[in-house]
Amino acid sequence: MLLRVQGERYYERAPKSSTPNGRDYDGAMEASRLSVVPADRAARAELLRLLSGQFTELEIPMPAERLAKAVDGVLADGSRGVFLLALHAGESIGIAYLSYQWTLEHGGKIAWLEELYIEPRLRSLGLGRELLAATLDHARSLGCRAVDLEVEQAHPRAASLYLREGFVPLGRSRFYRRL
Repeated sequence: MLLRVQGERYYERAPKSSTPNGRDYDGAMEASRLSVVPADRAARAELLRLLSGQFTELEIPMPAERLAKAVDGVLADGSRGVFLLALHAGESIGIAYLSYQWTLEHGGKIAWLEELYIEPRLRSLGLGRELLAATLDHARSLGCRAVDLEVEQAHPRAASLYLREGFVPLGRSRFYRRL
């Protein structure tokens, strides 16, 4: 259930004693509320910690200095994008990063969902879905006409989440070239 409290989004979850796959967890999410809030400069260390975890898990080489410079660039200029932090009991447990583009294909502003990450210890609890829903809500509130993303081929769980949430695969390949 989505509740709005003082501009923040809170998601109430029913108490559980184990994850859907049967693994017990420490109760940290029992009777919890997940809040998703835009991050500011005060959250820089948490942003870097969570993003480093994401890149390490995906085996994407990311020097700390380059990551810090990129994060600082977004924090300094909100027209570039937004970091959304998923919080539980004051602890940062997940992150989403949206960057903005103006496209001809969609006829206006869109958001590119570059990162969506929940700490591994808290997966299989529906928190990724909740963070994604709040992220889409945020993009919609900014007038974005669509949200685009990519999924690593070796990450079928992520692809499954996006398909369940209404994303449509595009019949294209994505390329890049460093300049």
